[in-house]
Amino acid sequence: MTTKPDPQSALSANMRGILWMALTAFLLTVTAALMKGAGQALPLAEIVCIRMTIGALSALPWMLRGGLAGLGTHRLGGHFVRAVLGISAFTLYTYAITNMLLANAMALAFTTPLWMIIVSRIVRGENAGWPRAIATIVGFAGVLVIARPDVEISLPALAALTSAFLLSLAMLHVKHLSSTESPEKLAFYVQLFGAVFTAPVMLMDWQTPTGSDWTILLAAGVIGTFGLFGQAKAYSTGNPTAVAPVDFTRLPIAVLLGVLFFGELPDAVAFGGMAIVIGALLFISRRA
Repeated sequence: MTTKPDPQSALSANMRGILWMALTAFLLTVTAALMKGAGQALPLAEIVCIRMTIGALSALPWMLRGGLAGLGTHRLGGHFVRAVLGISAFTLYTYAITNMLLANAMALAFTTPLWMIIVSRIVRGENAGWPRAIATIVGFAGVLVIARPDVEISLPALAALTSAFLLSLAMLHVKHLSSTESPEKLAFYVQLFGAVFTAPVMLMDWQTPTGSDWTILLAAGVIGTFGLFGQAKAYSTGNPTAVAPVDFTRLPIAVLLGVLFFGELPDAVAFGGMAIVIGALLFISRRA
């Protein structure tokens, strides 16, 4: 009698992480488009706070499946640090996608894997090797092509790059927390803290959302929560430097959504920079 192999055992941990990241990329790109739409009418802090509140409430049923004990954690401080990094990154990213082309902001946000290699070297002493180090430099060259500092370094572009750097720190922290914390718990606490952090600022500049605004924010909160769950699952399953480059699939989706819903189409120079960044990330992924 033969036994069927476990489907998960047939896939390496890195491959499972890559598949989770592919799903995450789609969900987070849709969320970004929804946030950009909301940003046309509502203040930044209000968008972020409502998005985080809806997300935390969406994650709550997962947390309570086994009763109130599901909310328990011995690493509240770790969740707090991850939330500070993650919410700062998310706020800057929301500002960027609201004030520049969706695809361009997405391309600059792709530098997270490049920053991750640098941070891993500094914090963990991981040796990326010369090929990946050179690819990282090439990737940042692509960023310069997109941002065009010779013309003007815009505040939204700087926000997108800073967001990517902070997110790389947050993702490495996720890898550390995932040894004891579930993906559901990681997704819940970052949004819970995010709602608390941004609530005071939101109340100082409150603007009542319309019915369509609430629909957009509700969709962004629910879809974004599933995206955060997938992101935490991806990084807790696979090696961060192998999983993160799969995020590049967000770019063609962002271009499509930008054209369809915002009438945005990056120019040839921006597409060239995107190609350089994606090429560098694909090389890094293969080397990982």
